[in-house]
Amino acid sequence: MNNINHPSKGLNECNDKSPIHYNENRDPIQQNCEIEKELNNKSPNDESLNWLKDTTNKKVGLGSGANCDPMQSGHIVNETADQNKNTIYRYSKAKRGCDDAMRDLFTDIVVIDENGKAHPIPIIWGSQEKAVAAILLDNVRKDETLVVDRVKLPMLAIHDSDIQFSTNRYVYHKALDYRRDLRSDGKPGFTMDEKYNRDTVFGFARGIPVDISYTLYAWTMYMEDMNQILEQILTKFSLTAYIKVTGVPYEVIVKLDSIANNQEYNPGDQAIRVIKYQFQMTTETYIPQPISRQKAVLKTKIDIVDGLSEQETHEVLARIEESAKEIKC
Repeated sequence: MNNINHPSKGLNECNDKSPIHYNENRDPIQQNCEIEKELNNKSPNDESLNWLKDTTNKKVGLGSGANCDPMQSGHIVNETADQNKNTIYRYSKAKRGCDDAMRDLFTDIVVIDENGKAHPIPIIWGSQEKAVAAILLDNVRKDETLVVDRVKLPMLAIHDSDIQFSTNRYVYHKALDYRRDLRSDGKPGFTMDEKYNRDTVFGFARGIPVDISYTLYAWTMYMEDMNQILEQILTKFSLTAYIKVTGVPYEVIVKLDSIANNQEYNPGDQAIRVIKYQFQMTTETYIPQPISRQKAVLKTKIDIVDGLSEQETHEVLARIEESAKEIKC
């Protein structure tokens, strides 16, 4: 028996649903492009649509790539079967350009002798093992005695040691830069005349931010030479150094992470003392993404219709279709 003051709760305490039905999930469900394309081409009774089918005996073909965005295809050439004409692929050579720029950053290091003459220090690309081999290669006598003459120092060597994705500098590739010249009319700066004047514009994404680590080695026979090298290298960083990479229109900075002194203070009676320093640096650069190709809005056409008759609507749509046919991609 129910108490009047404290009636028992019913099984459904929720209010009645509104007669106006609408989808509370405002964002549509994202469909896998490949699966969606495959489902549209198959009938509902197709046996391959049964996802509960036992596939334990199948060892290959159980997965595939699903990057629908042409900017994420990873292509570096345009001659592909599924080429998107609104996306231009190319090999930017950004990593190679960064390596060349880092080597060029230290090509002006010199050592001054007692007479005040400056001698440029050679720098090679490679690890310290490769650098030592390069030093000894030209010092072996040609008389088949295999005697190695005195090592030619000072010398520099540099190479890349690591590359990492920099998430804190990432910008979504839909945010395109049209190279607008703000000093003049502010119009896109990179355009092409395909059918009309400046009817095609090109947009550039910021690119994939990467941090590339480099190691620089310096060898000398005398401490005075090393002091001169240290002074020249350190004055390049305040707190960062700068390089220019072709294809990367943004500022590329170089940070000096650490300096290690690998000098051997007690080389022994017969060993030659070689002074060695090691510099660890990080370059914050970008890997350019594909170029976006889009048609420019050259002019606008406005039709004012006095009424909403079906005939007038069809006439406006017909004029719009004819105008669209004049400008083709």
